[in-house]
Amino acid sequence: MKINWFSPLPPAQTDIADYTMRLLPALQERAEITLWTNQSTWDVEIEKYAKVRGYHIEVMPWAEINRGDLNIYHIGNNADFHADIWLVSRQCPGLIILHDSKLQDFFINIYREKWGDRQGYLEQMQRYYSSSGKESAEACWDDTISTDCLAENYPLTPLVLENSIGVITHNQEDYENLSQENRWLVGYIPLPYKSKFNHLPKIKLNISPPYKLIIFGYINTNRRLEVVLEALSNFNPNNAFVLHIYGQILALNSINEKIKTLGLSDRVKIHGFVEESELDTALANADLAINLRYPTMGEASGSQLRIWSHALPSLVTNIGWYANLPEDTVAFIRHDREIEDIQQQLQNFLNNPKEFAAMGKQGKKLLQKQHTPEIYAEAIVSFAQKVNQSRSQFLSLIHISEPTRPYKSSRMPSSA
Repeated sequence: MKINWFSPLPPAQTDIADYTMRLLPALQERAEITLWTNQSTWDVEIEKYAKVRGYHIEVMPWAEINRGDLNIYHIGNNADFHADIWLVSRQCPGLIILHDSKLQDFFINIYREKWGDRQGYLEQMQRYYSSSGKESAEACWDDTISTDCLAENYPLTPLVLENSIGVITHNQEDYENLSQENRWLVGYIPLPYKSKFNHLPKIKLNISPPYKLIIFGYINTNRRLEVVLEALSNFNPNNAFVLHIYGQILALNSINEKIKTLGLSDRVKIHGFVEESELDTALANADLAINLRYPTMGEASGSQLRIWSHALPSLVTNIGWYANLPEDTVAFIRHDREIEDIQQQLQNFLNNPKEFAAMGKQGKKLLQKQHTPEIYAEAIVSFAQKVNQSRSQFLSLIHISEPTRPYKSSRMPSSA
């Protein structure tokens, strides 16, 4: 099968680029893959597994694209990486891999920041959610309410799926909800992760404070960093943990100020975005990861899979995809009792670090059982064949549309 694969590519600073890189060795054994990108540069290592072709949304190479059997489009919540992919998908229907199921951040960024098209955004919200959606959209546009609040009731997911033939989700709950609509071929496949660490490490024994906590990734408000800082600031004993933060912090100045105000300067270390090898070393040396999400955007967590690859115990919010994780693989935090639960779990760790180490070991076993790239690649090619066979039936029901709003390409700079 010849597949056109539209996705961010390394070194783009998104886990979806890393996901593509992890998957390609297994995927190229089962299909002929052409990678399509609007990036001006990419990691040449990826060309060992697939051809890479560039595109500009203003002048698409449709003749070459149409030689493929099926287009697969990867959609996440970051418009910088996925806006052009969405626009291509509207003109040439295919299979969408839905990495996030609540897409208000995605669309508010496109319509407000990229296009400056208030009326177009309000029309879409009116179309899908009637007058109540439009009124809430007006408040969000004017920053009266946050996109996080809006996404809970008005995710705007149908807009990104409007012209799709099929959709794959990594979240069982999203799969069930989308299947009930009976509008697309819908598949569920657990998110893949290729662990470089095949042997389970020994359970840590005889470790002593200060223990190393770690948070990493793209850290915005829903990662609950401020709440973690507050929990640490009045935790007794207060010198038991040092928090290491890796990645991009959206409100860095505000976080730095909060660290000083709470008197945490000697217990919180901000490292910024680092190379993958350095992050892996940090995870290997950590004692406990914090991977909170509230609100969740419906995503399955590549970060969680990476944590498990190091057999590292972790704290997660008991919501969305995370709520369905086995209780022996993670420690749960209630979203309405965050500080209380964080402090209790930290105390539990101090009381029995061996139990937490065993939790990380169970997570590693689950990763190796359910999340291998080989299982995922087999499932996605099989599902793509079903979608391709149903193409004519679905195309008869789809209205092919081109973007009609003011638009500048979301092409990423060469430094992405």
